[in-house]
Amino acid sequence: MNIERIEHWDVLARACIDGRFIKLTVDWLTEKTGGVFDFRTGIGSSKAIIANEEDRESFFRVVELSVRLHGVKEVWMIDHIDCGAYGGSERFHDDLEKEMDFHMKKLEEACEIVQKEFPELKIKKFFVSWHGVTEVL
Repeated sequence: MNIERIEHWDVLARACIDGRFIKLTVDWLTEKTGGVFDFRTGIGSSKAIIANEEDRESFFRVVELSVRLHGVKEVWMIDHIDCGAYGGSERFHDDLEKEMDFHMKKLEEACEIVQKEFPELKIKKFFVSWHGVTEVL
């Protein structure tokens, strides 16, 4: 694929800044999108959308630009295990099921906020563990 000639793509991905998960996340995004996507990080991906108005508004501006400049049709919200913004795995006493349930709820909440602002876009949720990325349905 000659990416020099590509001007429009479908996905803007939002993930956490945690460096332990960047390579895994970007490799997975590259595989799923053919290597062309917009990518934005923030401290505690879903938490920043839910709890920080400045981060939320900044992200909304990025979404608007991605749609206008690149024709983005989907926003992929990505949370991860052991997220320091939420207190890490310690908060859940290393109970993976509790931690994942918590993140599923937070992802849902963040996605509802984004969907309300951009009803024309498809919003998807993903969770990154130590072993890979899983779509949250």
